[in-house]
Amino acid sequence: MSTSWQKRRNELNHDWLKNRYLPALAKWMNILDDYVEDPTFETDFLNTVLPQWVEYRTQVVSLVECFEAEMSPSTRLLQPPLSRLPASTTTWLRTLTTALWISRYPISRWKSDTLSCVMSVGQAYQQLQELIHAEPTCTFVQFRSFRSQFALFQNHCQSLAKSIEMLPSRCLVC
Repeated sequence: MSTSWQKRRNELNHDWLKNRYLPALAKWMNILDDYVEDPTFETDFLNTVLPQWVEYRTQVVSLVECFEAEMSPSTRLLQPPLSRLPASTTTWLRTLTTALWISRYPISRWKSDTLSCVMSVGQAYQQLQELIHAEPTCTFVQFRSFRSQFALFQNHCQSLAKSIEMLPSRCLVC
């Protein structure tokens, strides 16, 4: 069974964060460290790549907030053959299934840890934006002085990817 939640998790964590955003951050760090030269990427990174966080942040928060409702084993009661159970049975069985699932797995911790990572990335991003906008005529050489802030942002993004990975990609049985 593949759900919309699982598909969104895969698209956000693997397709975007791990396979596009983090590699772009790594390339940016290599440029800052003078390991790579790519003038086109320098401009694109600051104008189009880095700001992607704003768009994807909302999607990550939504993914985490929907986790419990969409990945609880009680959702199986909405599919055949269990969906044919009487409503009176389904009501108490959904409650019991969800309670067992929550008691056996650290659902709340997984969610709070991931949301904490989102906050950390957001704070690091905001600090970067303040630095960048404080120097509107900043040259690329001056961006090197912001290396530690970019590294912090990169580290928080990596932690977020690991945290999203901790959210199960399949429906765990209780």
